[in-house]
Amino acid sequence: MLNPGKVLRLSRIIDPKDGRGVVVAADHGFMLGSIKGAFNLEETLRKVILGGPDAVLLSPGQASRLYHLFCGRKAPSILIRADWTNAFRTKKYALPSRKVVRAMAAEAKDALALGASGIVVYYFIGCRDEAEALNFELMASFARECNEIGLPFIVEPVPLGERVTGANYADLVSASIRMAVEVGADAIKAPYTGDIDTFKKAVDAAGEVPILILGGAKAATVRDALEVVAEALEAGASGVVYGRQVIQAEDPEAFVKSVRAVVHEGKSVGEALGTIRKGPIQLEIDAERCNGCLLCELACTFRHDGAFSLSRARLRIEGSEAGIYRPILCLLLLDPSHQPLCVEACGTGALTLNEAGRLQLAEDLCTGCGRCVEACPVGVILIHKERPVVCDMCGGLPQCAEWCPSGALRVKYS
Repeated sequence: MLNPGKVLRLSRIIDPKDGRGVVVAADHGFMLGSIKGAFNLEETLRKVILGGPDAVLLSPGQASRLYHLFCGRKAPSILIRADWTNAFRTKKYALPSRKVVRAMAAEAKDALALGASGIVVYYFIGCRDEAEALNFELMASFARECNEIGLPFIVEPVPLGERVTGANYADLVSASIRMAVEVGADAIKAPYTGDIDTFKKAVDAAGEVPILILGGAKAATVRDALEVVAEALEAGASGVVYGRQVIQAEDPEAFVKSVRAVVHEGKSVGEALGTIRKGPIQLEIDAERCNGCLLCELACTFRHDGAFSLSRARLRIEGSEAGIYRPILCLLLLDPSHQPLCVEACGTGALTLNEAGRLQLAEDLCTGCGRCVEACPVGVILIHKERPVVCDMCGGLPQCAEWCPSGALRVKYS
């Protein structure tokens, strides 16, 4: 028989409309001390909450201080970190851990008294047998308490210890997920195993219990972080728990909105990135990554013409006999402040810049004279059916960058 309390509270973490959830972890100070994004946690969380997460993970102390941020029907729910560990205090911290230990920090009833919709606890696997047994015993104890009071129980399995290797890591993730499910976990917060195939095994191990992937170390770019989310969702994950990715972001609100766009709205990574764009579109080129595949040219023509035709692409790939390739594209895409010579050369006013800084062509004013073609310093304007073919940045989502598999072309975001 289903536990009504658990079902109702879990629906505030994982939206029953789509079976997915976006959680922001802000419990880092509990175990690491003051880190970027947690110095003034209230200020950070105000920005985070504007992005619309489904829940926020807090330490018991911060939940008791900052509960006022979570009042109201549209506010996210609270999750409580119910245990503590020194496992993540590496050498870069003031007091590195010499021996990994774990302790209970709050009981399930304490979390309920704080207004929480669930608790989150670790389960370490891969350490010494005695330590693993103690971890399992503590996990089982929390499961019983949560079941008694109708509080969702979320387990975070972490392969950790001398017996964890690169070869067995993914298998340990799957095994620990299954153990947590057998104990009574209502949801899982699990590390992404690195690829879709191995993570599908983790999803299978969970059965019908939802898995939210954890963010781990801060990704190099927003795109990198979102691509992990998209991959995990494809493998069957139910959402994400992102911590430092969010609280250390330049714009936490925008970052959460972009994650929501992928998780809840089903948008592609490129479309989601568009939700956090500031100012004109700008691309960046990493020529060393270009492999000359021409997917950018094909994507360009399919977007505009509905067919693959390299001869009508608004960009081109230049290659050398040495096998070195480089994308050549409209300079406006690389520098929005660039003054386009094609516009200056147009004598009829047919070619102009719109308010978004994109080229637009008024065909009724165009005479097909070709002056814009001659003026283009990089030669990416061509004439087709007596009219110039110019880059309009795909209306805001350049498909050349969206489809680039190597990262040679990327949209630059602030």
